[in-house]
Amino acid sequence: MSKISDRLAKLGQTETTGFGFGARALTRKIPVILTAVTVHKPKDIQDVDADVFIMPYGSIDASKSKPLEDVDMWGVSVSDKHDFDTDSLVGSGPDFLVIETEATPGSVLCGADTGKGFVVDWNLSENRAKAIDNGPFDFLILDGSSIMFPLSVGGVLELHEQITYYSRHIFLRLTQLPNDSDLELLRDTGISALLYDVSDAKATEFAKLRDSINRLEPRKDKRSAPAVLPTGEASLGEADVTEHEEDDWD
Repeated sequence: MSKISDRLAKLGQTETTGFGFGARALTRKIPVILTAVTVHKPKDIQDVDADVFIMPYGSIDASKSKPLEDVDMWGVSVSDKHDFDTDSLVGSGPDFLVIETEATPGSVLCGADTGKGFVVDWNLSENRAKAIDNGPFDFLILDGSSIMFPLSVGGVLELHEQITYYSRHIFLRLTQLPNDSDLELLRDTGISALLYDVSDAKATEFAKLRDSINRLEPRKDKRSAPAVLPTGEASLGEADVTEHEEDDWD
């Protein structure tokens, strides 16, 4: 299991690390929704605090910039516009790769240790959506820059419509900040992460968003429907059947 897949599987849970003789056990709560930021160069990471960082291919030099050493999880986005060697790319140390287009070389799908994300378009056909969901992806990125906050009922339904065929974790790319009610709706819709460009993150109250997410409780499972008592007519009908059955035995 890749690192990003393991993290996504633990959303809303408390993780304990540091097991072993003489090791000090540490606990941390994994947010219900992760915050992710796309940066243009490694030093941009110092400008914003997030759970996950994504940077374009070619932005990392051979010396491996120091900012990456302090990052818990980061990945590289690739497409058919980039001329790259997959083995060398994976060897540079990213926790995951983000595949931007279907024309990206298929070699990026090989290997299970490095996580994989895929950018999906809106209004895909059902067959294409199912094919993507069956692919080797840990998460999918959906462009939500057209979504207006606060969310309306129609906005929630439209989002449901776009992700209904996917069982993978969804990263929603945004430019605006949702309020607390919007966060609850996004959580209940099944959004696993909110993705921003670093310029948008710096221009907004991104730290407040992270605080709001940290206060967000995991989604509660719907309780099973209560038992329905039979109506008077139903009771009489059952009694009538019982009488007829008894008459048949006479």
